[in-house]
Amino acid sequence: MSLLQLLPSLVLWAVVLTRIVGLRFGWKPGILTAMILVATGTTLNIDAVYTSVDYWLGNRNVLNLVVHVVLGLGMTELSRLVVAATGASRTRWRLLVLAGVVMAGAQAALLLAAHTPGSATNFTDVFAADPSIAWYQGLFFAWIGLITAYTGVECLRRTRVGESESFRIGFDIIAASCFVGVMAVAIKLLLVAQEATKSVAHQPEVLYVGYRSLIALTLVGFSIGFALPAYQRARQQTTARVRRRDAIERLQPIVTRLLKTDAGQRAREAAALSLHPRSTKEQLYRWIIFVDDIRVENPDLLSADESKFLDDIEASIAEPGPINVPAPVGN
Repeated sequence: MSLLQLLPSLVLWAVVLTRIVGLRFGWKPGILTAMILVATGTTLNIDAVYTSVDYWLGNRNVLNLVVHVVLGLGMTELSRLVVAATGASRTRWRLLVLAGVVMAGAQAALLLAAHTPGSATNFTDVFAADPSIAWYQGLFFAWIGLITAYTGVECLRRTRVGESESFRIGFDIIAASCFVGVMAVAIKLLLVAQEATKSVAHQPEVLYVGYRSLIALTLVGFSIGFALPAYQRARQQTTARVRRRDAIERLQPIVTRLLKTDAGQRAREAAALSLHPRSTKEQLYRWIIFVDDIRVENPDLLSADESKFLDDIEASIAEPGPINVPAPVGN
């Protein structure tokens, strides 16, 4: 089991794990489904995993079709998300999906009609001399090449106005990865054609190594490209959470003091106020509303510094992005 085969799978599953953890912090599923499919297909394609699983499926390489379908679905879903994010028209993308469905159906028919005994981790090298398997392989990689090339072109054509730095860099990496993937597909189609025509003398081992290297670069590039915006978002959320906690800690003495007044007791009942200092948006908003209501009804209960502190927090909340907690009031 080589590092070249393991690395893409490890990186992809790391992205999947990050997205799953992100769900607990309000992230949308986004690329999660697509990444699970691609990571699963990549893992099943590892030589040791492939031979073990295919053995239980009859040792007839049915798993090869499963890998193709799972990877095809994952790459198609990633393409859909990229095209949607770039704002491009989905008409051409739908036509490519339709072509992919037809190709997948033809693949299934070709594989089921062919005789492919014994688990083969290098399907092209072992079976591509059979014309039906040559077509089977060619159709799959042609489809992946088309969808990947289209996705890369749409990434380059996108409007970059308003993009964050992490989003811009991430999508530029995705675009580059798409074209690396197209190069990998071209090499694979060449290998399939050479095997089908029995041009064994023209199949240097370097082509196989090059193909696997380019595939690894493509998958790792996709992972990094999609992970960069997520990483930036995670950093922003962590920073916002720290600042909320800081704001709540600074508000607590004010809230505690106001609760000792008659106006504070009345406002507390109306706001269903909790004194537990949780660093959540809801807690911060409740405390701000509580203090603000008292300030409106009894402005003399707050000092000028406390009123300014409250105004600064309210202005920070009204602006997009993390909360900018002002300096502590008083001393």
